[in-house]
Amino acid sequence: MALPVILCIGSNQVMGDSLGPKVGDLLRDKYNTPAYVYGGINHPVNGVNYYEYYCFLKKTHPKSLIIAVDACVGNPEDVGKIKYSALGLKAGEALSKNLPRVGDIGVLGVVCARSKDNLRALMSCERSFIANMSEKIAYNISRFISIPAKKEIL
Repeated sequence: MALPVILCIGSNQVMGDSLGPKVGDLLRDKYNTPAYVYGGINHPVNGVNYYEYYCFLKKTHPKSLIIAVDACVGNPEDVGKIKYSALGLKAGEALSKNLPRVGDIGVLGVVCARSKDNLRALMSCERSFIANMSEKIAYNISRFISIPAKKEIL
């Protein structure tokens, strides 16, 4: 069985958008997650190289489960929530980027409320808030990856 892939999307240049890279670093450094983890603070997957990673994953990991992680903006009552999708995710929507959908499972951390200036909202996120949310997401993913698959009984 192929190892899962975790694609952690975001930029370390914008506090709210650093959620994905922080999750990637935690999965590798703290949890030693048995998966291919792409994206981190020193090597982010962002709008500049997103399409390269998208093509790389399709070619290199065609049979792997891909979990994509990203920050997002949302309704004020959803800030702080972690949302999961069985459809993967479309990165960059808050900044009107037209990037292809990626992943079999999407994990979105709602880091701030949607506004007329989403970039400014993402920039104003508190470091401790992003750190806490990153920790929760990394912990949940590491637990999910570590669940042994049930074997079929013939």
